[in-house]
Amino acid sequence: MIAAIIVLYHPEPQAIIRLLASLEGQVDSVLAIDNTPGSALPGSELFSGIGSHVTYLPLGSNKGIAEAQNIGIRMSMKNGYSHVLLLDQDSALAPEMTKILLDAERELLGTGKRIAALCPQIVDERTGKRPIAVYYNFGFVRKIWANESNNHPVSTHNFIASGSLLRIDALQNLGLMREDLFIEYVDTEWALRAFSAGYECYCVPKAVLLHYFGDATAKLFGKDIYLYSNLRYYYKLRNEVFIARLKTMGWRWRAYALLHIPYHFIVYSAFSKTPLTSSRLFMKAMWNGMLGRLGPVSIP
Repeated sequence: MIAAIIVLYHPEPQAIIRLLASLEGQVDSVLAIDNTPGSALPGSELFSGIGSHVTYLPLGSNKGIAEAQNIGIRMSMKNGYSHVLLLDQDSALAPEMTKILLDAERELLGTGKRIAALCPQIVDERTGKRPIAVYYNFGFVRKIWANESNNHPVSTHNFIASGSLLRIDALQNLGLMREDLFIEYVDTEWALRAFSAGYECYCVPKAVLLHYFGDATAKLFGKDIYLYSNLRYYYKLRNEVFIARLKTMGWRWRAYALLHIPYHFIVYSAFSKTPLTSSRLFMKAMWNGMLGRLGPVSIP
């Protein structure tokens, strides 16, 4: 049985309607965990009348993506579900996505694999790009892109939370999401924690999820980069520095992070509307990451 967990934060009603429609017949229940401060979202209107399989839970304030996910995961554990499907509010499932993921899981388990999670091929609705797996290799990252030749599940060191299908037994053994990270690198930390414990994660190209990345995009040396707010950049840098200290992240990812933290600092500052102010904020983020000062923050 699958419980879908949607984390909400000031969502657009049309996006929620699209997501809920795509979930029809693909999961057994839906848990909508609302991080909107004051629960200003017209949640009762959006979710009323949809059916008893949808539970809307307003938290009243922004608890962070990790805590919201954990609330849904604990509810799913209590109700005897075997899997949770993590989702962002701006995603939509292609037909039979969860069936394809479960079929792939069954085959992998039959070969003796210890599976923590499976994820679909995610189609970026802004750029059309379709990355399906990543490998970290001592300072570098190798991305595998979807094409006609790789239709089989592909092992990956990391996955994007939205669309990922996590096994409840793996969550029970590994623990839940780190709530002190609040947002950013929550999925990365859990995936590599699983990898360090002997589990594997796979991306399944035949399963497809539509998703929006970033607030906007820009070009850097001919490559697309995703743009976010200064607050998101703060969490990205702080958490990247902090989890680079964790042995469970593995030397491959830690070497990659140590080489890329300076690069990320420069890029985030350069693409900010206030580069000087932002660079000071990002220096503070990295300092707090080194000191382990985590949790939510408030910046001007």
